[in-house]
Amino acid sequence: MAPDTRTDRLVILVYADFQMLDAAGPADVFHMANALAASPRYALHICASAAGPVASSGALTVQAESIDAVDPRTVDTLLVVGGEQAGLVAAAADARLAHWVAMCRHREGKPARVASVCTGAFLLGHWGMLQGRRATTHWASTRLLRQSCPGVEVDADSLFIQDGDLWTSGGVTAGIDMCLAIVEQDLGRALATRVARQLNLSVRRQGNQSQYSTVMQGQAGRYADLVDWLRAHLGSSVTTEDMARVVCESPRSFHRHFLRELGVTPRAFLEQLRLEAVRSALDNGATLKSAAQLAGYGSEAALSKAFTRKFKLSPSQYRGRGPWMPRPQRQDSPGGDQSRE
Repeated sequence: MAPDTRTDRLVILVYADFQMLDAAGPADVFHMANALAASPRYALHICASAAGPVASSGALTVQAESIDAVDPRTVDTLLVVGGEQAGLVAAAADARLAHWVAMCRHREGKPARVASVCTGAFLLGHWGMLQGRRATTHWASTRLLRQSCPGVEVDADSLFIQDGDLWTSGGVTAGIDMCLAIVEQDLGRALATRVARQLNLSVRRQGNQSQYSTVMQGQAGRYADLVDWLRAHLGSSVTTEDMARVVCESPRSFHRHFLRELGVTPRAFLEQLRLEAVRSALDNGATLKSAAQLAGYGSEAALSKAFTRKFKLSPSQYRGRGPWMPRPQRQDSPGGDQSRE
């Protein structure tokens, strides 16, 4: 079979006060995919409403093409980055930009694939692209997205979501994970994995993985050293008394302080760490047996029971959902209905 030599025109749309990594991360993913593919797949453009330097929310500026230089009917993929509120409001009020974006979606034949990173979802929502769709954004902005776009099914937990030809991702680095999934869909898993390795990523995160990390939460407070110790001993039998000894507290005081600090009991936190390790192992092709051993479960049955109780689906069902599928919303999810603003 002849190799696929088609070229897709891919536009990354920026505006004043955009988040630099929202643009730079995806741009590097697609640039690296071009470098590693048999022939370059993506004709990459960084565009803004007007040509010239566009200042990001940080200290960096990009030189953008004008949208007038790119015929919207030739755009295969449009990626809208996130940014600060003032920049989002200004972009939403730009009627010429809205018309150009609409033309990308109304081209002859197949409409452009549209993606957003972080708060870029608010622009998609303003332009009417999220109505009746499932979408996500940065976990701190999910409540506002629900309020702003009542016809959208907002998933506060997933790293990224594909709903047909519409892709949305959580904040900042989640855009890299989403773009790797797009490359996988376009060019295959092997090439996407090579891109991830070339970018020195330690693991490819799947869309059904949570934006909110139990590890990160624990590493931000008084029990940061304990979290590191627990991660190194997940395969061992660890009791609350063991944890209390590590932090030099009495079991009763430790339990009380830990619950106040992190909102869960020490045992519940340890199980969350173990299940996150299991999920990561399954995402990377581990067997259920090896995942159970890694996380300190005495048997595959014990792991399956804990996993199903937590995530509302079995490990095999989780693994079969695919990298772009959202995971089911949970009542105890930190990203659930909390705005965290």
